[in-house]
Amino acid sequence: MGRRLSRRAAGGVLFAASVAAGPVAAQNLPPDESIRFSRYTPVRERQLPGYGVQGYPIGSFTLTPTAELTGNATDNVFALEDDGQADAFVALVPSLQLNSNWSGRSLSLSADGTFARYARNTTENVDAVNVAAYATQDLAGQTRVRLLGRFRTNRESRESQNAFALTVRPVAFTDAVGALGVSKRFGSVQLAGEAGVQRMDFRDATLRSGGPLDQDYRDGTVRSARVRADVIQTAAIAYFIQGSHASSSYSQRSFTGTRRGADTTEVLAGARFELPVLARGEIGLGYITSAYRDDRFRRFSGLAVNSRVQFFPSQLTTVTVNAVRSVNDAGTPDSSTYVAMIGGLQVDHELLRSLVLGAGVQLERDSYNGVDRRDGRVNLSASADYRFNRAWSLRVSADRLDLSSRGEARYKSFARDRLLVGLGVRM
Repeated sequence: MGRRLSRRAAGGVLFAASVAAGPVAAQNLPPDESIRFSRYTPVRERQLPGYGVQGYPIGSFTLTPTAELTGNATDNVFALEDDGQADAFVALVPSLQLNSNWSGRSLSLSADGTFARYARNTTENVDAVNVAAYATQDLAGQTRVRLLGRFRTNRESRESQNAFALTVRPVAFTDAVGALGVSKRFGSVQLAGEAGVQRMDFRDATLRSGGPLDQDYRDGTVRSARVRADVIQTAAIAYFIQGSHASSSYSQRSFTGTRRGADTTEVLAGARFELPVLARGEIGLGYITSAYRDDRFRRFSGLAVNSRVQFFPSQLTTVTVNAVRSVNDAGTPDSSTYVAMIGGLQVDHELLRSLVLGAGVQLERDSYNGVDRRDGRVNLSASADYRFNRAWSLRVSADRLDLSSRGEARYKSFARDRLLVGLGVRM
């Protein structure tokens, strides 16, 4: 969808991403690539001769099937503070993508799934499905229209900020998104706007103690809109200003009597660039404010950050630095949102033509509105991806998560180590 994600980069992490991420409101449409810098190519996006995916032509479309089978081990399957239990599981991640070969317009249909089976704790088994359609249409006058529709079913990760109670099975949910975007170029200025709707539906769960855990208060709708203006100065730099607004509403109060939901507005200004000093990216700084439906929550205002910069010290090495400060909806019954500050560093190096090594660190600090809770997350990761040929690849990765929580309404503190060995096939 949008920019096609390299299977070398995505292959071994699809399972981890699918169970770790919850249905949070975010930018619905993929990034608009009407303004694109392409002097440098990141290591994991480079298409080498003899290793590219060809797919199967079907009329004016190309079908690309992929699959990955991984063996995984974790030392804390329930993300517990004490008495962590080890387990092993296998995960199958199949994927189908159908891309059009039209001129001036495109249509991408995709379907993928994650099917995991645990050796001992079968309550943690996962059957997740994601289907999506993404279309673009170029019109006269350098105008582009983009459409997105997506539906997925999944289970919430035990490591999620919102998994505040230990249930027999992870909480199941469905997530549906629809979005429309329009952009138009006026010489060196590009204007763009987009709007989207996200609908979330959570299933009730059963506590380990035997009682029910009502999740209906998390069923809700998020409506979002964004406008952006880019001013292109040269072929290597463009300045932008953008404003976005998200309104979340929930049908029921939580069982603590909290009325959840917020109106969040963000304004960012910055630059998108590709410099001759072997760097490219986008840096945005601005202001964010959030007002709440429940009077017990105080209005939040503060600095907004959304930046991602890639450095290319050589053709064989890519260094990615990202920083984000945002306001996100919380799934806990006594809080409406939390302020997340995230910073990360990822280094990828092509040691051999067929071997890419990677290592990264990500830090996150979450502060909750309405309760005394402050979480800190540190995630360390390392990986090696080896390509046997065009079709077959091997991935080995390891990561460690350390979470600490403080305050009167503290969450839990735990550490988790995970190892993955996966075999991928692309056709």
